[in-house]
Amino acid sequence: MKPDRCQAVTKGGKPCSATVVADGMCAWHAPSWAGRRRQWSAEGGRQRSNRARAAKATAGLNMAEIETLLVATFKSVLVGKLTPGQATAASSVAKTLLAYREAGALEELTRRLDQLERLAARGGVA
Repeated sequence: MKPDRCQAVTKGGKPCSATVVADGMCAWHAPSWAGRRRQWSAEGGRQRSNRARAAKATAGLNMAEIETLLVATFKSVLVGKLTPGQATAASSVAKTLLAYREAGALEELTRRLDQLERLAARGGVA
């Protein structure tokens, strides 16, 4: 049996060929899915952010290893192996990574403080 196809028309004026999910339309055209589309778009934006790219590129590296890489980058500029622009890009990624890690640490501290405040409000002991 052939699946139902979306009843909407694309920007190019052709019938949409996506599979129906609700309201006789696909996920991208169904009015009832507008909230989900906004969530998908927001998540996609976060995944493409500089912070997300820096985290992926440096996954598993500790701050000492990053420092070593930055020193090596600096030396490479001095001997002409890297351009100053490439070093600037590496420095920018390192700054973003540091900000990302600091934000994560702050979020963790905030979460722990919230837990302690809830415990104190109930008369518990930390």
